[in-house]
Amino acid sequence: MPSSTPRRPARLRGIGFRTSVAVNTVVLVAVAGFIALDAVRETREHVRERTAALDEEAMTIHRAVARPAADPGEVQRFIDGVCLRMSDTTSPGHHIVVEDGGRVFQSRPHRRESDEIVGAIRAAASDPQRQATFGDVGIVTGVHAEDSVTVYVAEQLDDIRREVRGRVVSRSVGMLAFGVLLAVAVHLLVHRLVSRPLRRLVRTIEAIRAGKLGVLTGPFKTDEFDRLAGAVNDMSRALADDADRRRLALEQARRVQENLLPRSGDVAPGVRLAATHRPAEAVAGDYYDVLLLADGTVVCCVADVVGHGVPAAMVAAILKVLILDAVEVDADPGAVVRRVNARFAAVAPPECFASLLVTRWCPERQTLWYASAGHEPGVLLTDAPAPILLEATGTLLGVMPEGTWDTASAPAPPGCVLIGLSDGVTEAMDGGGNLFGRDRVSEAIRGVGRASPEQVVGAVDQAVLRHLGGRQPADDYTLMAVRFG
Repeated sequence: MPSSTPRRPARLRGIGFRTSVAVNTVVLVAVAGFIALDAVRETREHVRERTAALDEEAMTIHRAVARPAADPGEVQRFIDGVCLRMSDTTSPGHHIVVEDGGRVFQSRPHRRESDEIVGAIRAAASDPQRQATFGDVGIVTGVHAEDSVTVYVAEQLDDIRREVRGRVVSRSVGMLAFGVLLAVAVHLLVHRLVSRPLRRLVRTIEAIRAGKLGVLTGPFKTDEFDRLAGAVNDMSRALADDADRRRLALEQARRVQENLLPRSGDVAPGVRLAATHRPAEAVAGDYYDVLLLADGTVVCCVADVVGHGVPAAMVAAILKVLILDAVEVDADPGAVVRRVNARFAAVAPPECFASLLVTRWCPERQTLWYASAGHEPGVLLTDAPAPILLEATGTLLGVMPEGTWDTASAPAPPGCVLIGLSDGVTEAMDGGGNLFGRDRVSEAIRGVGRASPEQVVGAVDQAVLRHLGGRQPADDYTLMAVRFG
């Protein structure tokens, strides 16, 4: 099936942006509504003014044509002249009707005279708003009636609206400019009072999330943000104090664990130890020890608890106690592992496992006995051309309460070197995901041969560090070398 590229989630807008949009939308809608209402009001007002003006014009015309001796031709010429002058100046839709007894005169410059328009003008004159419709054209009419003469002066509503539109547009431009300025002012105000404080709070919280505990924010100019900043600052201080206490506790635990491990150097007559112990965290689940018994034999052990950190370190401390107790009962490596496993399975948490390598060197018999509970193979360097691998002789500790581990042996003349390590050494990973592996361990050992324990540990340790390339080990890392005799 063709692979589909997952869509990136849309970037969410901030609350400041949303607030600005909401407020500015309300402002612009209000301005637009005000403009619309103003246009309606202006149109109505202008229609009323024009109606009054048409009434005055009708009165003026009435005075001119209502003379007893007025000649019909003179009346027609007069209203035609008035209509023509009005059409040339302000009102191209002007129309005048004069009723004198049974005679009806209509202005003729526009050639719109008809009985229908006279009827529409009469209807408008009787309408409370002085408006009527002639075809698809709206008209407004002024009227003056006196004696037997009635004068009507009509004008198209479109002409009035066109005249109003220019004034409304110019006023609307000003209102829109005011609305834009108001929107900008609102945006700046929201940015100052909402967006900027929120960004500061978000940056502080992100810094805390990134581990910069104790960082503070504020003060702000609003009570709500100040209270929120106070809560964030209290949280940051509390987390910093808690981290300091935890760091101090882990440092104390690290020192305690270091005191549980033997120091490098001469640990007994003819027995010299060198070791490197690198926890993946503050404390480790690895453990190693060298014990000189009353019969002159030397017991060495290396343990690796599954996992790392505080839980693994606590289990490693339990293992030390169990190993010391088991060695006092029976120092045979197989017996030690069996006794440790029985007690370990009883006290360890479920699904908690550990590997363990136990060796016992006897200087008189020049023999090394060992038992391994699934541990990384140890290496014994002797006069032989090839190193001796101390392979596992049974399963991990904690798998079965009554496991069986055989005791194996290898010749170990004076001057031999025992190398014990945890899987944190062989499983150290470079940037490409490649493990260090047992072959590289063997190669580093061959480079120094049966040298001092310090040289052996240093050679392997430096090879591992080069392989890591500056990265921290992902697992606890323990390497020890013991020379006998």
